[in-house]
Amino acid sequence: MATTQLTLNQTTLLGATTGTIACLITPVTGKQLLLPNVTVAEVVSANDRQPPPENAPEWHQGFVMWREMRIPVVAFEGLNDNAAPREYERIAILSGISAQRDLPYYGIAVQGIPRLAKVKIAELEDLEGAPTGPMEFLKVRYAGELTVIPDLDALEARLLA
Repeated sequence: MATTQLTLNQTTLLGATTGTIACLITPVTGKQLLLPNVTVAEVVSANDRQPPPENAPEWHQGFVMWREMRIPVVAFEGLNDNAAPREYERIAILSGISAQRDLPYYGIAVQGIPRLAKVKIAELEDLEGAPTGPMEFLKVRYAGELTVIPDLDALEARLLA
């Protein structure tokens, strides 16, 4: 049985033509990430997290075993030049989009429970001129809430550096 996995670019194109993209609104410290649902493989407990390597940057939160793979876990806040959280309950496992061979999956520390949203493109209010961090592609308002569309390509490049 053949399966088809849509890439982020295909998902974006599909969303542009249908006007709707399935997303997860994912809370991190002080903000919410708006992640295309197709990039999130699973949300898991952070209880079994293994420690990061010695001398790892603050944003490196260690590893989690997932589907018999050792997945690196990062703090989006730390990668975005803010203080990394010390405690969190969940990890969102994301599929690598730009370097799938070298980084097939990675985890982002999550501060709460992500929620599913069917985002209509027309409902996004672009906050033009809003300052963005190095891992933020765009800040938007969705359903009255400030959300951040992360720059997953930049995040993955940083992880692989």
